[in-house]
Amino acid sequence: MKKHLVRLAEAERTELRAFTRSGTRSAQAITRARLLLMADQQGESRNDADIAKALGITVPTVEVTRKRYVQHGLQAVLQRAPRQDKGIPQKVDGRVEAQLISLACSQTPNGESSWTLQMLSDELVRLQLVDSISRETVRKTLKKIRSGRT
Repeated sequence: MKKHLVRLAEAERTELRAFTRSGTRSAQAITRARLLLMADQQGESRNDADIAKALGITVPTVEVTRKRYVQHGLQAVLQRAPRQDKGIPQKVDGRVEAQLISLACSQTPNGESSWTLQMLSDELVRLQLVDSISRETVRKTLKKIRSGRT
């Protein structure tokens, strides 16, 4: 037996139908709206496996969406929740950026002709400005600085 039964009010059903048919929406949001319409106990009320197959998603996605609707309501399903962890923390702040510029403009060690991205990333680690940093992060930071973006 399903733990979280979806019982849409007529107004919600109408809103979901309109949501899937008009306006510019993300594919995910439209899929979640269609999922709720298929799972509605007063409507089609398909089982999770059939819904997943029809929408090209997994059964756990159906289960999580049902649960979110029952616990938090329609808007929680249609709108994407903001990240709680705020993403991966940035390694390059203003202090590291300033040191990177200083390094890139300075004389290279051991008479090398120019700084390589790997040499710059190794030097930032050696100076203990960061625990680790990839060449790609150094490249993107230098590109951002060069283009004048902050």
